[in-house]
Amino acid sequence: MLSGGLSDSAKPLDIARWHAWNNFGACRNLKFFGGRFWKEWLFPDGKRRDYMDGHKAVCLDEHIRPVSGNCLVYSFGVKDNWSFEDALIEYGCEVYGFDPTIEEPEQTGERRFIFHKIGLQAKDKVNTKGWHMKSLRSIMTLLGHGNRIIDVIKMDIEQSEYEAAPNMIDSGVTAQIKQIALETHNFLMSRQDSQNYRFKYQQIYKLEKHGFIRFSSQAGMGSDRLNEIANISDFFIYEMAWYNPKFYFV
Repeated sequence: MLSGGLSDSAKPLDIARWHAWNNFGACRNLKFFGGRFWKEWLFPDGKRRDYMDGHKAVCLDEHIRPVSGNCLVYSFGVKDNWSFEDALIEYGCEVYGFDPTIEEPEQTGERRFIFHKIGLQAKDKVNTKGWHMKSLRSIMTLLGHGNRIIDVIKMDIEQSEYEAAPNMIDSGVTAQIKQIALETHNFLMSRQDSQNYRFKYQQIYKLEKHGFIRFSSQAGMGSDRLNEIANISDFFIYEMAWYNPKFYFV
């Protein structure tokens, strides 16, 4: 198993293989929720491409699946695409959306998620852009969810995942999380950035070292490969998902 054998000194080629390892066999009933097709989306390299974004994998196997009518979802990174949130509301979950970059999503229709203009990070602070950032533990306490189980946490937070994910482990809040669906970002790195590439991998790999089991990993639809890093290349976006085995194996 690729993920199980990686060390903190893993080489770039090992990391690229780790990203690509989907481990679909870990979930027998996998479903993608949400997704929106963008026409000629402007990418960080200045090029325009057709792109599918916002689709997240959720495992619907017994014990780990969200139970319709009794499930809680936190979604970090809403902006102008809340197809995932709509899909989980229709499924039957109580959904909270978070994004410090917008005032309020222009939701229409009967299905609505509860929105908070808050961003997810390792520490509670107001950043240089004036955005209010909080740790997951602080957000759960603020909303009165300190003792609740979160069925799915979605993170599409433009590289803040590399601070937020380790903090979730260090704070112990992962014991209350069933599933994590996370979009990783390796924007515009080059051969000279192999150290940064390794650092980012290490922060997300901590989830697996902590026991979370990956059940899906896909290169972002429309994602180009990075410039070569130490003579290898990797996609700059991955959609990855894990579950907490303490809920799965009961």
